[in-house]
Amino acid sequence: MGLNGSDTVLITGAGPVGLGGIVNARFRGARPIVVESVPWRRERAKQLGAQCVIDPGDDSALSQIVEVTEDKGVDCAVDCAGTVSAQRLCIDATRRKGKVAFVGQCHEDLRIKITPDLLWKGISLIGVWHYNLADYPRVMKVIQESPLIDSLISHVLPISKIQEAFELSASQETAKIILKPWE
Repeated sequence: MGLNGSDTVLITGAGPVGLGGIVNARFRGARPIVVESVPWRRERAKQLGAQCVIDPGDDSALSQIVEVTEDKGVDCAVDCAGTVSAQRLCIDATRRKGKVAFVGQCHEDLRIKITPDLLWKGISLIGVWHYNLADYPRVMKVIQESPLIDSLISHVLPISKIQEAFELSASQETAKIILKPWE
């Protein structure tokens, strides 16, 4: 998305992928705004340096984003939640000529309004399921150099505790879980 230090980025969903988005945004100097429903994940987003963290259950979520961006809207938005409401919020909160990336997989159809969403706003929509190999060096640079990377990992367990890892993940009170295969 070409994120840089002058950008504000909306990240919907602060699970492991969305938290990684915060780390990436902060590494590039951007200001992340995060929308997340799980209290543990909202707190982790704050710890990682999100400029603003909003509960999507709050009816004023969009107006809060507009207020934080001084009525401009975000420069970029990344949906990591994979819900229609989060995808819609990304489109609605993005400024004119901004970019929206859909990362979270959604099994429902988002209704995009061609004229107001695309023609009038001129936003670019990007679908991404994973990094491609050309992005690998930049991803590794963030992993190697970001001072926040350790906070992206919440649990390290031996492979023998894989069931516990699944249960922790299902609790939604985790960031990245690392399994050590030889322990």
